[in-house]
Amino acid sequence: MPSTRHPEALAEGSTHVSTFDNNRRAAFTLAEVLITLGIIGIVAAMTIPTLISNYNKRQTVSKLKQAYSILSQTLTMAQVKEGDPTTWDVAGIYGTPTNDPNFSHRNAITKFATKYFIPYLKVSKDFGYIQEASINYDGPYSPVTNNYSTGRGTYKYRILLPNNIFISIGIGTSGCVGGTNPDGSCVSTEFRNITFHVDINGFNKPNTFGKDVFSMSFNLNKRTLEFTHYDSYGYDRDDYRRICAQSTSDSVCGYLIYLDGWQIKDDYPW
Repeated sequence: MPSTRHPEALAEGSTHVSTFDNNRRAAFTLAEVLITLGIIGIVAAMTIPTLISNYNKRQTVSKLKQAYSILSQTLTMAQVKEGDPTTWDVAGIYGTPTNDPNFSHRNAITKFATKYFIPYLKVSKDFGYIQEASINYDGPYSPVTNNYSTGRGTYKYRILLPNNIFISIGIGTSGCVGGTNPDGSCVSTEFRNITFHVDINGFNKPNTFGKDVFSMSFNLNKRTLEFTHYDSYGYDRDDYRRICAQSTSDSVCGYLIYLDGWQIKDDYPW
């Protein structure tokens, strides 16, 4: 029997088949989807670590600038209130030879911390003059050997700020007293600066010099806070980058960041 379908019906049917075929051709196969996902995964694996690293570096610089600003402002306020740092009553810390039998690291640095430093900033926790191990601070480490840089038996005055910045205060030596020995070494050296080891994220890891731990010092004669550096040796940026990467001298890493205009460049030994 001849078909009774109208031409319009045939036309509609042919249109439906054509649309189905077109949709089928436009759809992705499972293999194509898997390949696309694989490419996306490869690109992500290549880019995400770099993005995370760059973010961490920016955070490090931001926190380091904050720590430097806090310490600098604190020491400035202390000078406004207490006068010339070389006259501060810190058990004769300025101009006192290291071989003076009456000199006590504990007394000198405790006096500095409690009279000339802590009163001028907010402190979350005051640990006092204590060893790192006694408060379960794991570090500080050096980036190359990953060994302790100063030893867990080191005594310093340690405080924690509300923003989780952990500060260890010590004494540095600089300058010869009584001339030099035949080999060129000092007969004795003077205490002329206060040192600060600053961990910008507190007790959180990695507790490593050049990553979250940085060294600064307050020169009592210059009356300024500075990152550890050795400009008197005529070092340039390449020298500081090399020194920063060395496990025994990485305390200059903060100065390298400062020297680079407060940024961590691609060749920084991260």
